[in-house]
Amino acid sequence: MNYHQNPQIGLVLAGGGAKGAYQAGALRYLAEIGLQPQIIAGTSIGALNGATLAANTPFNYAVQRLDRIWTKLGQTKVISPHQNLAVNTLNQAAKAFVPTFRHWLVEFALNAGLSNNKALLDPEPIETMLKEIIAPDALRNGIELWVTVFPSLKIPGLDYDWLIDLIRSQIGAKAQWLRVQDCQNDETLFNLLLASAAIPFAFPQREVNGQYYVDGALGDNIPLGALAARGCTHAIVIHLDGGAIWNRHDFPEQTVIEIRPSDKINSSHLPVIGEIHSLLDFTPEKIATLKQMGYQDARSSLEPILETLVTVKQQRKVEKSLLYSTEILLGDEPL
Repeated sequence: MNYHQNPQIGLVLAGGGAKGAYQAGALRYLAEIGLQPQIIAGTSIGALNGATLAANTPFNYAVQRLDRIWTKLGQTKVISPHQNLAVNTLNQAAKAFVPTFRHWLVEFALNAGLSNNKALLDPEPIETMLKEIIAPDALRNGIELWVTVFPSLKIPGLDYDWLIDLIRSQIGAKAQWLRVQDCQNDETLFNLLLASAAIPFAFPQREVNGQYYVDGALGDNIPLGALAARGCTHAIVIHLDGGAIWNRHDFPEQTVIEIRPSDKINSSHLPVIGEIHSLLDFTPEKIATLKQMGYQDARSSLEPILETLVTVKQQRKVEKSLLYSTEILLGDEPL
């Protein structure tokens, strides 16, 4: 296993459904400049992207494969309704993943008596694709990968009720970080990855080692804490929301570089429809646009840093040369 006792360079991949194509573009630039992360943490789609990266080495090859997978997603029907539920109800549920709307959703659901223990979307297409692209043994022996999951309340004798987990996330229930390489069998490994992306109401909860989990975005959409706990000192965070709410000052020991969308990333300006469309918009056109945006934003974020490093390196080289010349002159015999 490629575990580092003191990993220095980490990669954090936020969640955001189909917006994960943005990360594929940003990662293409990171691979071009020679990035080699020693540890990865991801939430939801970030966890699935991270699994592809962790299971395929060298890193530049993994990034190329991830790019091809996203192209394939644009040509494959990965979102399939499980039952005939009203679209406007899904739109209401989507608000749970916009921080400013999450409290609103809980109020709406309680007042409307909205509670459904059925999953809206059929998980089979995503399960099948995940098993096609991820080799469990390669992942277990790949880059160390942590994923975020939210512990789901499972009441004996009752089916799953997604509303309970939304309420628990509102009152402060915490997400957990679990290391994929600790999974003892293939079923547990895939369930962990699928749990991190199991959006309540849209996909079913998943069982991992006797505990049920749902989408980690309910509790921690930017799992830099998982890397900090492992002693990681430098991290690149790829957001999927231009206004992602998090406090980088919670990590004073880490040097953090953020890559975030410089332009509108949602599929619509409408606050509800735009968010749900952006989560589920796997059209080829949208994926291509997000990839290009991610590449350009990564380049804009990192080029100034790289130029500064080159300048400093050149200055140190000149300084070293001057010191060497001075030492020779001081050592010469007087004329």
